[in-house]
Amino acid sequence: NPLAGGRPDGEAVRMPLTCPSCGKASESSAERCGACGASLAVAVHKLAESATRPWASSAPAPASEDLLDPGTDLGGYRIEGLLGQGGMGVVYRAVQGSLGRAVALKVLARRLAGDEAFVRRFDREASALASLTHPNIVAIYDKGTSKDGRYFFAMELVDGVSLRRLLMEKPLSPAEALSAMPDLCSALEYAHGRGVLHRDIKPENLLVSRDGRIKIADFGLARLAGQDSSSWGLTHTGTVIGTRDYMAPEA
Repeated sequence: NPLAGGRPDGEAVRMPLTCPSCGKASESSAERCGACGASLAVAVHKLAESATRPWASSAPAPASEDLLDPGTDLGGYRIEGLLGQGGMGVVYRAVQGSLGRAVALKVLARRLAGDEAFVRRFDREASALASLTHPNIVAIYDKGTSKDGRYFFAMELVDGVSLRRLLMEKPLSPAEALSAMPDLCSALEYAHGRGVLHRDIKPENLLVSRDGRIKIADFGLARLAGQDSSSWGLTHTGTVIGTRDYMAPEA
């Protein structure tokens, strides 16, 4: 089934880009458009440079108490700038001091740090990512707690933009949208086979790198096989957590 496992030969299917010069679709595995020779990296590169929030989100702006200034050291990671935010925390571009490696650093919101349910959910996201190794799933490197009590974990930094950001600039053609399905289905099938259900697949949580590779991010609502069902999607107040327009009925 090509929609479940990618190409028969195992080669990753890259998301095509529309050439910024001639407007024709080209495979992003190529560096230049086959029709006019223009650089295909420009399409995503321009979005990444112009976007103030590359991981565009519908969540409200971070609270002032959650914002960390560039240059701040958090558990050995130097903050460089804001990438985006979600329901549980803020994501920064940072550099790991010990290795000089650029990472995406997710930090749990201050208002949630004292809520045991949210701390468990944050820890569960890190555990879900740590159990998965797939080219179309964002990798996790490290997790910890800073001296001032901030919970964080460090992830692979995807050099690109969210699918939501791409859609804000230009709707995908049916062919472009379908071309992303083999890799997405392969990644989800892989995760499901290891007992991890994402449960929040939406454009904000799909990242597209400059070379056209698509990756799944944000496992904050993931369900892990074997866990008590009472912790899957409810807070201690009994409020369902999720994104209404993208929730599966069985979630």
